[in-house]
Amino acid sequence: MDINLINILTSFICLIFGYLCGSFSFSIIIGKVFYHQDPRKFGSKNAGGTNAGRLWGKKAGLAVILLDMIKTIAPMWIAWAILTYIPFGDKPLMASTLTYYTEANKDYIIQWPVYVLVSLGCFIGHCWPLFDHFKGGKGVTVFCGMLVGSSWLFGIVPALSIYFPILRRTKYVSLTSIIIGLISVVATWVWVILVLCKVIPNGYEWLPMFGPTINCTWHFALVLTINVGIMIAKHHTNISRLVKGEERKITWLKDY
Repeated sequence: MDINLINILTSFICLIFGYLCGSFSFSIIIGKVFYHQDPRKFGSKNAGGTNAGRLWGKKAGLAVILLDMIKTIAPMWIAWAILTYIPFGDKPLMASTLTYYTEANKDYIIQWPVYVLVSLGCFIGHCWPLFDHFKGGKGVTVFCGMLVGSSWLFGIVPALSIYFPILRRTKYVSLTSIIIGLISVVATWVWVILVLCKVIPNGYEWLPMFGPTINCTWHFALVLTINVGIMIAKHHTNISRLVKGEERKITWLKDY
């Protein structure tokens, strides 16, 4: 089979796989099964964790957030494992992270971390779900899932040191999400540039990630940038309300 065709098909499969996984809107599922409500008809009419928390309480909101993050994390890791461990002929389609930055990468059919397209597909599916008339959430939990599920430096550290402190003080999920999104994009691109400019020593390119697994290349940074861009665009009404001082605050987080 032609190598270019394999690359195109693999990219398409990763994108579609992510889209189908992302199309499972747990806010809608939990709302209909346990509360007999469609979150798109109540509150902010958004199928996301924040609206679920407002409508059904903190436990329901956290359950939606956790499940929406898992639906991004799990497919991306599954795609990574399949591409880097399951043989395609005499070896896998894609090199491991440790091999990616070496000449040996040329010996593999796929020479870039195509699994990042899974997270892009998940994001699109979450915002425009196939199973729920293409009306979904705003992508915050999927964006968080992509970061927290792949990087301790760009995901977990900002969540603990920036996201939750700002959220607890302001009570604005929209504002906090936009701030952390922009910070993560800048931080990820800074790391990628340092790697490309050889400032980061060879063999340490994986350092901000969970070991030499998910690879923080410019492809990862680009997909993250696209996701954050869509997320901010989906928050245009929230931004308008923030400017006017009319944005609703969450009530299920305690103050300091």
